[in-house]
Amino acid sequence: MSKKEGLASFRKGIENQAKKTGYMLNPDPEFLEALFEGLFKNQQRYGYASCPCRLAEGDLRDDIDIICPCVYRDPDLFEYGRCYCALYVNDEFIGGNKGAGPIPERRPEKRAVITKVGDRMGVKNVGEHYRCNICGNEVTTTKAGGGVLVCCGEEMELLG
Repeated sequence: MSKKEGLASFRKGIENQAKKTGYMLNPDPEFLEALFEGLFKNQQRYGYASCPCRLAEGDLRDDIDIICPCVYRDPDLFEYGRCYCALYVNDEFIGGNKGAGPIPERRPEKRAVITKVGDRMGVKNVGEHYRCNICGNEVTTTKAGGGVLVCCGEEMELLG
């Protein structure tokens, strides 16, 4: 498969996934093409499609949060009408009501390494409510046991 065919296939896969999951892609064809080229280049370079608007470390464990679609996509769409790189957009962005300015970087400069240590267990009871202090995602547990809840590379805060 040629590079051009590989890029076309890669693009088709993202377009199909976006359509299947109800997400909209940026309507600007030239901008969209540049994003797809960046994602495809990162796929070839690292073996995974990291966000083309962020610096990747080249290690899957370090970059897991910025593999497209990144973990910051949904909070960015909700708050700004588009994700950080503007691959994914919503109706408010398309209508010109959100997303015109820069989006603050949600990715922490120094990310925590989360490991299960000894008998440390974050989720102890069904119904516990957690919040990500980086992106604001909230979770209420439906099962208890094993490990800690992590979002945006950081352990989530137990609210109650």
